[in-house]
Amino acid sequence: METAGHSSHATTLRDYLQVVRRRKWVALQALVLVPVAALLVSLHQQKLYSASAQVFLSSQDLAAQLTGTQSTGINLDPTRIAQTQADLARVPTLAQRVLHTVPGTGLTAAQFLRQSSVTTETNADLLTFHVTSHSPELAERLVDAYAAAYTVYRRQLDTTSIAKALSGVNHRLASLQAAGDSSSALYASLVDRQQTLETMEALQTSNASVVKQASGTTQTQPKTMRNVVVGFALGLLLGLGLTFLWEALDTRVRSSEEISERLGGLPLLARLPAPDRKLRAKHGLVMLADPAGRRAEPFRMLRTNLEFVNLDRDVRTIMVTSALEQEGKSTTVANLAVALARAGQRVIAVDLDLRRPFLDRFFAIHGPGVTEVVLGHAALEEALVQIAIADPPSRYVGGENGNGNGNGGHVRGILEVLPAGPVPPDPGEFVASERLTSVLRALRDRASVVLVDAPPALNIGDASALSAKVDGIIVATRMHMIRRHTLAELDRQLSAMPTPVLGFVVTDAQAESGYGKGYYYESRGYETRNRHSTVELKR
Repeated sequence: METAGHSSHATTLRDYLQVVRRRKWVALQALVLVPVAALLVSLHQQKLYSASAQVFLSSQDLAAQLTGTQSTGINLDPTRIAQTQADLARVPTLAQRVLHTVPGTGLTAAQFLRQSSVTTETNADLLTFHVTSHSPELAERLVDAYAAAYTVYRRQLDTTSIAKALSGVNHRLASLQAAGDSSSALYASLVDRQQTLETMEALQTSNASVVKQASGTTQTQPKTMRNVVVGFALGLLLGLGLTFLWEALDTRVRSSEEISERLGGLPLLARLPAPDRKLRAKHGLVMLADPAGRRAEPFRMLRTNLEFVNLDRDVRTIMVTSALEQEGKSTTVANLAVALARAGQRVIAVDLDLRRPFLDRFFAIHGPGVTEVVLGHAALEEALVQIAIADPPSRYVGGENGNGNGNGGHVRGILEVLPAGPVPPDPGEFVASERLTSVLRALRDRASVVLVDAPPALNIGDASALSAKVDGIIVATRMHMIRRHTLAELDRQLSAMPTPVLGFVVTDAQAESGYGKGYYYESRGYETRNRHSTVELKR
């Protein structure tokens, strides 16, 4: 079978929106839970208040100007000087002085430093002191004491060398006075130096001064509204991130278009809904239980599309397979067989899934099957079960290997079912045998359409062996069960088969987004005429 290369699909905004819509509950949960968590955290946080004060740093050295001495820091970068002073204000000694000034806080020097900060102002010789506390009054008192203690500490540091020099001069003057040498040139020089040092010491007080005390506090914790807004933004980002992460990790196929693309452009023959629970529990078929109902319409569409695909071909033996188990191929075979028979065709359904046979359950068949026919233990006529699809009411007649005659009613078509029979010890060797080929040829000559329920195409070679004995292949894929890598392997397997693939059907199609919107148009009259249609078994 020739397969077209997989077409590249450029991701568009619509694709992203479809992902978000498909995973909307993930995004919505994150969008709700994260802001709620931020709100709860905010409500449980202790209230904290922040107060601030500012200190001016003088850039003029009046002492050097008045005394004619050289300033030691005149060429330093102002930004570096301000940052040095900010770091100087963070020493534990200064913290101890603040706590001594404001007693009863219960804080240690380390705790106070963690609850406070000193920052520099851009393009300004200002230091801003911040203190945070659970009490707004305490925050104001602490920050004012902090700024004042810094100015005192800074003055002490700036005047330490001057005070030390002044102390030495005073000591020399006292010694000279005690010796009665108060009129010497040395004494006069020391008096001049004493006056200079006292002037310098007095002028150093202008290097740092408080220019703004605390004038109120700002609540810094909790900021409930800000936290909720930030939580909303984080929830949106987290929700979208989880949505696309989940989408990337989830390899399930989401649309029939993607299945067609990954199977080399195979045509979609029908979207088939899953039977309801009651029907599944009884192993019933929708084409028998409610042939005019809404769930039966997709099988009539499959029948019509199959006829269109087969217009220019003589395809009479059709194998229905799937990639894996439980993808609905047996249900598809049974319902399609009934749909074709209702159209007046002579149909034979053969169960060659010898590892998991199921057709006998749909039609309640007991007796010999295809394995016994191939082995010569039963005749083909004996193993075939005739199921007459009647239009008006008729009663269910027949039993195990029994014969039944339909009484009353016009027969719309003939359906014959050949069950699997006893499972052979080596199904792979059995389906590859020439005797089975002869049986399939006999069935092809007997009916207009032969539907073969084949095993899954992957993991076992039964389907590959059967593909050489049929005229066409239909692939059943179950939505949300089939994976992308599985489709790639199935495409490779189908490419190696000698028989053309007619198309694929999607089972459990209601899982596909947009399925069932405006697809059906029911005829009430037809439903009324066929509501009592039944099945008649014949041997």
